[in-house]
Amino acid sequence: MASHRRINVSSGRPLEPLAQYSRAMRVGDMVLQSGTTAIDTQGNVIGEGDVAQQVDAIMAIAEGTMGQAGGRLDDVVRARIYVTDISLADQAGRALAKYFKDVRPAATLVQVSRLARPAQLIEIELDAIDGAGKSAQRISSGRPTEEIYAYSRAVKVGKRVFISGTTALDDQGNVAHPGDLYSQARDTYAAILEALEAAGGGPGDLVYSKTFVTDLTQAAGGTRAKLEALGEVRPTATLIGIPALIAPEMLVEVEAEAIIGAAAARQDIYTGNDSEKPRGYARAVAVDDVIHVSGCTSMDANGVVAAPGDWAAQYDLCHQAVAAALAQAGACLDDVVRRRIFTVASAEQNRPHGEGPAWFADSRPVSMGCRIAGLGMPDMLVEMDAWAVKGAHKDIEWLGPEDAA
Repeated sequence: MASHRRINVSSGRPLEPLAQYSRAMRVGDMVLQSGTTAIDTQGNVIGEGDVAQQVDAIMAIAEGTMGQAGGRLDDVVRARIYVTDISLADQAGRALAKYFKDVRPAATLVQVSRLARPAQLIEIELDAIDGAGKSAQRISSGRPTEEIYAYSRAVKVGKRVFISGTTALDDQGNVAHPGDLYSQARDTYAAILEALEAAGGGPGDLVYSKTFVTDLTQAAGGTRAKLEALGEVRPTATLIGIPALIAPEMLVEVEAEAIIGAAAARQDIYTGNDSEKPRGYARAVAVDDVIHVSGCTSMDANGVVAAPGDWAAQYDLCHQAVAAALAQAGACLDDVVRRRIFTVASAEQNRPHGEGPAWFADSRPVSMGCRIAGLGMPDMLVEMDAWAVKGAHKDIEWLGPEDAA
């Protein structure tokens, strides 16, 4: 990134300082919006029972807080949409499409187990890059869903490529290989690599991936498909078990990011015994000053999950693992600009926000948290992934609602 200029924006909600995150942030030429739900500053849910109204409320919040950081909805390059009921996907997608008719960002939509409150139906994350509305290359697969829901298969801005959540849908809109996660994953990675090639990149440029599966018992098939598709390339990875994707036959969805030229410039980081390598990912990938960190859990290098049954202890171990990976790349936790926390639906969050180690009290990255169906091993309760920019901890400018125009 050309500059490390960082602006943290608060919406004024009391949870933000307690949970140590910002509602929006500028870092260099990017403006990021935290996972946002339809809640006003007094903590009331807007649009109970109406997902379209909740989308409108979320986008109003995002327009305001991203705007404070100098961002524009017209420059959004990626949207992540988490719904609590997959039957709401069409309505949510059409409501969001009103804002992105000409923008067409990369997009991922999945069902999660639940959000913080039962009345919350949807949570949305946004990433924007200055000037992307006019300068981005938008890559289409030609499928009608991209027109209906106003998204692109991939979006390229400069050297950065954002690839939508990708599945085994064929050109007729049918899900290929029902019941077979391995074969669906092979088709998925083929589509990802096709989109990346259209953006001028190759497999070695992939730096980040996130995999959502509806059947964790078949997750090993997804890993095998990745190894076959990517060869020796090891992007970061996070594996999340979720209740459903947009079609009942879908078992896997993968989103990805690439940096053109990363094949020759990347630093792949592993734990001490390189335990991630045979599983198809790196603990972290650094390219210039950008560092992606894979989903971190309380699992040690020997594959043992520490602190079973203790959410707070596992949460802390996640942060320690992220910090260790960043240190290998010459960065620190306060350089983190986005983090995501996935907690298994059945886990007891046994420590309130505001208690325990103050991992991000001084830097407050944008953040997202939700409940999901499961993680890679039964004893895992929480997983956190992150991305950071070296030097982003310096000279943070802080803005609140009182600074809004």
